[in-house]
Amino acid sequence: MTNFNAANTRFCDLLTLAEDCYQGGDFLAAARLVQFAAFHAFPANVGLFGSPRLEQLLLDIAKRIPNASADSKPAAVEKSRHVLHVLSYAKPIGGDSRFVWRWMQEDISSRHSLAITLQSDIKDTYDVPEIFVKSAKQSGGFVKVLSSPTSNPLDQALELRRLCQNVDVVVLHLYPYDIIPVLALGAGCNSVRVLFINHSDHTFWVGASVAHCVVHLRQQWSDFLRKRRGLRLEYNPILPIPIVPMHTSMPRVEAKRLLGYDSDVVLLLTIASPFKYFATNHIAFLDLVVPILIDFPQTVLIAVGPEAKGAWLSASSQTNGRVVPLGRRWDNEILYAAADIYLDSVPFSSITSLLEAGSHEIPLLGYSPANLDLKLLGPGAPGLENTMLMADDAESYKSMLVKLISDEAFRCQQGRSAKKEILSLHTGINWSRIVNDLYQKLEKIDDRGCILDNIDTFNPGELDSALVQLYDQVQGRQHIRQLIGDYIGTLPYRSRLTLTWQLYLIGFDLCYLNLLPPAVDGLIRFAGRRVKNTLRHIFS
Repeated sequence: MTNFNAANTRFCDLLTLAEDCYQGGDFLAAARLVQFAAFHAFPANVGLFGSPRLEQLLLDIAKRIPNASADSKPAAVEKSRHVLHVLSYAKPIGGDSRFVWRWMQEDISSRHSLAITLQSDIKDTYDVPEIFVKSAKQSGGFVKVLSSPTSNPLDQALELRRLCQNVDVVVLHLYPYDIIPVLALGAGCNSVRVLFINHSDHTFWVGASVAHCVVHLRQQWSDFLRKRRGLRLEYNPILPIPIVPMHTSMPRVEAKRLLGYDSDVVLLLTIASPFKYFATNHIAFLDLVVPILIDFPQTVLIAVGPEAKGAWLSASSQTNGRVVPLGRRWDNEILYAAADIYLDSVPFSSITSLLEAGSHEIPLLGYSPANLDLKLLGPGAPGLENTMLMADDAESYKSMLVKLISDEAFRCQQGRSAKKEILSLHTGINWSRIVNDLYQKLEKIDDRGCILDNIDTFNPGELDSALVQLYDQVQGRQHIRQLIGDYIGTLPYRSRLTLTWQLYLIGFDLCYLNLLPPAVDGLIRFAGRRVKNTLRHIFS
């Protein structure tokens, strides 16, 4: 069980340490400590969903970065509005990446470019997908991966600032702990309009301080935005997640045949990151679904994301192989074509996958807990509220799933309804109209910064605890020590030695590697990278 009071105290002490570095003129150390603080606070480890104090320090540091003159603006082109999307990572998977390239494709009235801040951290795992380059080029824009090393966020911020100074609108699609855009936009970009897209509305994130408005992807609770995030509430627009409709689809019978299933098999599909299916003390996806699979031997569940190990392997054994975990894969069109029913991940929803499934005319079933504090873990988006079957307890979920399996006509009716509603809001003219309305309203907003004041609001609840349990599967026991190594270990030796020890004194793990002299440390880090890359290639 997380002690949020102790964790928040350490977070505050960490910010004090960063503020001391700033006051002493060591702006690089201050920035690295803030990076550590932001990642440490994610997803809700310190009982916060936003930190005005942290963002104010970033704005102070931003003003200390020497302001480069902008590159000369290119000659005017037919499309007058130049939109720069900023991504932390460009991947072939993930809702944020798909959101960006679809926006670039669907908004044909604008010129679109893309800047990627942290791609070098994953360069051994993912290349920038070609669809980004193609989408940007077709609109007259470009794709730029920041070339400055991630070990120096000040240089990265300066590089991004130069790009931002040459555009009309900047749209931030960030991982919650990415501070580079705040450092970039915190000074020298006064004429640029900034949108922050709330891709992670259930976790701590950074970025509201440089935005003219925060754009949400589904309905938000005003009390949560004001009391837990500290956001102003004057204008909180909702932008539906853009979906690319499939104009032609393989017949379901043919798709099933290609997958090796008879036409009478009822195929269930679910797609999400593995950690979204389990959380201690919360109902789990397999607990809901496996009993139904056992009772209905004509059903098969295909899961994209989870691998055949642990609870998934056990579920496959219990159902004589009718639970089929495929691991991660990029192209799921044949699965959508074959699926009779789509099941959202539980306890943590995967909304983009839900919308994509519904756009393929597949009936949708999800779980939204009755506890209001946990609603942000459940599904929600324009077009889902009136078309998706939603349970708030285990019995109603199982009852709805049995109805879908047993009644083909009901399945078809639900699928048609979902497709019609989703396509009407997330594609085509209606989606473009919403985006253009957003651009127009953005022009009328003069004040930048969506934060109410500089006071952090510490008030942890059940959502904080659930998030810590969910993400602990991803972060692991060595998470904090690794963060200290990553963010503090790249500083000059004297600075990192002092800060590593100070972090230990305020309650953080001692990162012994940071204490080693540069020559020894560099050799060990090089060897560690070689081993990590070798293991990644073996198990990828």
